[in-house]
Amino acid sequence: MTDDWYHQQPPPGPHGPHGGYGDHATGGYAAHGPYGAYGGGYPPPHEPYRPTGEMPSQGSMIGALVMAIILMVTCCGTVSVVGIVFAAMALGEKYDADVAAKYTRYAWTSNWISLGIVLFAAVVIGLAIATSS
Repeated sequence: MTDDWYHQQPPPGPHGPHGGYGDHATGGYAAHGPYGAYGGGYPPPHEPYRPTGEMPSQGSMIGALVMAIILMVTCCGTVSVVGIVFAAMALGEKYDADVAAKYTRYAWTSNWISLGIVLFAAVVIGLAIATSS
C-alpha cells in the first residue's frame, strides 16, 4: 500500500470524464430538480422573518406586563414572575402574530391566577382574624 492513495484519480467510467455523476461545474448535481433552478433537491429559499398575520395590540402586552409588575411588587413576588416573563416574550416577538398572541394570553392568565391566589389568601387571613376574636 502506498502513501499517495489520496492522489490517485478514480478510473473514468460511464458517468462522465470526471468519474462522478452529473456536471462537474455544479458539483455533480444537475442544475434542475424538483424545485426548479435550485437543484440538489433543496427547496427555494424563503423569508423566515416576514411578519405573519396581524400582531396583537401593544397595549394589551404592556398592560399585562404592568399588572404583573404591580402584583410582584405589592404582594406575591415569585408567582407574578411568570406573567412578567410571558409579557416580555410577547413584547419581544416581532415576526409571528400567533406566538405573540399566545404569549399575551399566557401573561394575562398568569396575572389572573396570581390575583386569585392573593384574594384567596386575603380571605383566609380575614376569616382567621374574624374567628380568633
